[in-house]
Amino acid sequence: MYLLYGIYCCILIFVRHLPHIRLITLIVLLFVFFALPSLTAQPFPQPGNDEEVSLLGVYYQRSPGTLPGEVKGKIRTRIEGPDRLSLLIDASEWGVLWFKVEEGVYSIIADENIKITPGVSETVHVPQASVVLAPFILERSADGVAIQRLNEEVRQKAGRDLALHFNYPQWLGRNLIGFGTLRPSLDPETLQFRVNISTDPESAEIFVDDVLAGTAPLGFSLTGGKHRILIRYEGFEDAIYYVRLEGDADIDAVLKPAEAAAMEGGKEKYSTLVAPFVSVTGQNDQFSRLFADTLLLTLENDERLDVKPSALPWVQRDALIHPDFLPLEEIGADLVVSGFFSETDGKLSIQANLYDVQAETIRAAVTWYGTAGFDIFDAMDEIAEEFAHEVDRVLPAAGRALITRQETIFSGVDRSESLLARKKIIRKRWREQPNVLTFQSGMGGIMEEFTVSDGTYTSTAGLSDGPVIPLIFSWDRDINSRFAAGTGVTIGFNKSRNEYSGGEEQNWFASAFAGPRMVFRSLRADIYLGIDFQISYFPRITEYWDDSGPRQADLGPLLYLELPMKIGLRYYFNRRIDTMPLFLNAALGITPLGYHFDLGGGNQNGMMSTGILLNIGMGVRL
Repeated sequence: MYLLYGIYCCILIFVRHLPHIRLITLIVLLFVFFALPSLTAQPFPQPGNDEEVSLLGVYYQRSPGTLPGEVKGKIRTRIEGPDRLSLLIDASEWGVLWFKVEEGVYSIIADENIKITPGVSETVHVPQASVVLAPFILERSADGVAIQRLNEEVRQKAGRDLALHFNYPQWLGRNLIGFGTLRPSLDPETLQFRVNISTDPESAEIFVDDVLAGTAPLGFSLTGGKHRILIRYEGFEDAIYYVRLEGDADIDAVLKPAEAAAMEGGKEKYSTLVAPFVSVTGQNDQFSRLFADTLLLTLENDERLDVKPSALPWVQRDALIHPDFLPLEEIGADLVVSGFFSETDGKLSIQANLYDVQAETIRAAVTWYGTAGFDIFDAMDEIAEEFAHEVDRVLPAAGRALITRQETIFSGVDRSESLLARKKIIRKRWREQPNVLTFQSGMGGIMEEFTVSDGTYTSTAGLSDGPVIPLIFSWDRDINSRFAAGTGVTIGFNKSRNEYSGGEEQNWFASAFAGPRMVFRSLRADIYLGIDFQISYFPRITEYWDDSGPRQADLGPLLYLELPMKIGLRYYFNRRIDTMPLFLNAALGITPLGYHFDLGGGNQNGMMSTGILLNIGMGVRL
C-alpha cells in the first residue's frame, strides 16, 4: 500500500512541478554527450535466431607512413555478393568492419578510388554459418584505397578485435575462418609468446608451420611448443628454423644468395627417411626389412624425394607409438616412411605411414590384411603402388614448395562454451573495473505528519505537499560476481508551497548512506537490489496549513535515521570490452522504516510514514 501511495504522490509531484525536471534533463543531456561516441559507432551485428547467417569482417588501416592530417574525409566503397555491403573507410590507424551476411562469394567493386594490388585476391567466399575474415586489407592513403594482402599480425589483431565485442559469444557456435594461427579469444586458454622476425634482404616471405604468414619485418603471437619457420626470398636460399617456444623470440635472418645451379628448375627435394617396420606381435626382421625395402625401391623413382634408408627412434606418446621427431628435425628430415605390422595365426595386417616430421603427424596411410604366405610379395607390390598414389595426393608438385596445409579453421563451440564466454566477459568487467561511480538526480517525497503551531493555533501538517529533489553521488565496489557494497552522499532541497498565497519555501538537506548490494549481471545490463543505513539532516522544514485561516510554522533542525531499500538498473552503452564502461542508471528507492529526531527542541520526534525517490543519472566503471 505504501508503494502504491508513494508512486501516486511522485506522479502528482512531477505533474505539479514540471519546471523542476530541468535538472534531470540536464543530466540526461550530459550522459548523451559522453555516450555519443558509443551511440554513433557502427553497431556490431547479432545473429538473432538465424542459425545459417554468417559474419564477415573487413580489415582496414591507414597506409604506413601516412599522417592522419594527410588523409581527409571518408571514402565509400562497396562489396557485392548475395548481400550488398557499403563500407566507409576513414583515416583511423586501423579497424575492422563487421557485417551480417548470407552464404556466397563477395567481391570488392573497383572504381576510381580503389586500387587492386596484382596477385591479391579481392574476393572472399563466405560459407554458411561461419565467421570469416576477408583475405585482404583496405589500406587508406591520400590517393584513395589500395587492396593489400593480409599477414599473420593483422589476422591476430582482427581476431582480438572480434573477441572484444560484447556480442561475440553469440557467434561462437560457427566456424571461424581466416584468423591465422590463434583462435579469437578474450582470455586465451593456451600460453602465447611474441615472435618478431626481421630479414636481410627485407620483404622476405615468412611461412609459419607451412602457411604464409606475411612478409618481413613481421611480429605476431604463437602458442608455446614447436614450430617450423621458413623464410624465403627469390634469388636467395631458404632459411628454416625449428623453434620450441618457451618465451618471446626474436629471429634475425640473413639469407645467402642461391647458386645458379640450385635455382634452375627449382628442384629442391624432400629429405625422406625409410625405416624398418615395427612388429606389434613379436620380432620378425624378415618382414620388417621386406616392407621397408619395397617402399624404398618404389619411392626412389619420385623426383620430389631424396630417399635414404635409416634406422628410426620410436617413442610412446598418448598410448601410441610415434617416431621421435626431435632428432629427426635436427638432421633436417622432412618426411619419414615406416609403419607397423602384426602376424597372428598366419594372418597378417600391415599399415604403412607417411610422417610429416615438422607437423609431427601422419600425412598418408595405407593398410592391408591377408595371409602371411608366398603371395606377400605380390601384396607388397600392391601396397607400394597404392602408397605412391597416396604420396602424390598429399605432396605438391616437385619444386621448392613444401607441404602446405589449408587455412586454419577453428570449429564452432557448443552452447555451454558460448555461455562460458559470456561469463568471461562479465567477469572481466567486474574484476578489472570493480569501482562504480554514479551521479544521479530525481524527484520524490516524504509522507509523514507533524503537529505544528504558529503560537496561537495548533494543527497537523504533512511533508507530502512539496517535492524532494536530490543530487546523489555514489560509489559502489564489487566484492564478487553476486555482491557489492556501496556508499554515497546526497545534497538536495525540499520545496513547500503555500496553497493560499502561492509562495514557496525552499529548504536544503544532506544525507549519507552505505549498505550491501546484490547484483544480477548480464552482457548489457546489471540489476541490483540493496538496503542502506542512511542519515539525513534537514536544517529547517516550513509547513503550511489552514486552520481558521492560512498558517505557517518552521520545524527543525531534524535528523533522520532511515533504512531505504533500492532497486536499480545499469544499462551499458559500450559495444566493446576494451572501452571505459559508461552506463545509464535508473533507480527506485523506498523507505518503509525511519525515525526523525527534532534537534530544535520542538518535541517532533517520531516515526516517519514512508519515503520514495525516483532517480536517473549516468555512471562509469573504473
